[in-house]
Amino acid sequence: MAAVHKTSPKGGKNVLIVYAHPKPESFNGALLRKAVDVLSSQGHNVVLSDLYKMNFDPLVRLEEFSVSDSGSAAISRAVQEEVEKVEQADLVVFQFPLYWGSFPAILKGWMDRVMQVMSGFVRKTGFYEEGDLKGKRALLSFTTGAPSIPVESLEAILLPMQVVTLNAVGFDVLSPQVSLGVEHGTEEMLEQYLADWARRLSTVFEEPTSEMLTVDSWAEKHCHV
Repeated sequence: MAAVHKTSPKGGKNVLIVYAHPKPESFNGALLRKAVDVLSSQGHNVVLSDLYKMNFDPLVRLEEFSVSDSGSAAISRAVQEEVEKVEQADLVVFQFPLYWGSFPAILKGWMDRVMQVMSGFVRKTGFYEEGDLKGKRALLSFTTGAPSIPVESLEAILLPMQVVTLNAVGFDVLSPQVSLGVEHGTEEMLEQYLADWARRLSTVFEEPTSEMLTVDSWAEKHCHV
């Protein structure tokens, strides 16, 4: 899909879905298709970045580091296209399986390369409430193999993904959509996950953003010196 440059004639929003799973038949693939169907049916413009299908290069090259030193760099066309998609989006949804408590490598590389260009390191606009992407919404939707995650463990997982990465560049981050234990989930359970996802997406632009867990508040709660 090409980047969106105007709103829908139905008055919809622009949504970018960044998808990181190599198997279309996976449950992540089912969640992706559900998101596209629901959002499109409401008149929203949906743009998809299927990172494996795009063969997106996750490595930050040496020439890209000159961005923070001189204000210019050899930004590849692939990265520039992703930057433009984010700039046009009202909401960015990240769909992925949780790998070792974090993003899959290809999605982490997307964050490293795309968010660097859009960050205060390059644009000198600041971070968090002064971030260049303030006013845009971000939503992590991920699956796990584990059937449960303790609340404190989930907070620790979300800190680098939501706060240090997305909120740092200004995104208003929504509560994550977590689909637990999908590898051995029953058909009934997976269908319920899809129904819950569809229901949430139907009102995602009315959903209040959550009070962000900050680095300082996380440290105060978990670090006892």
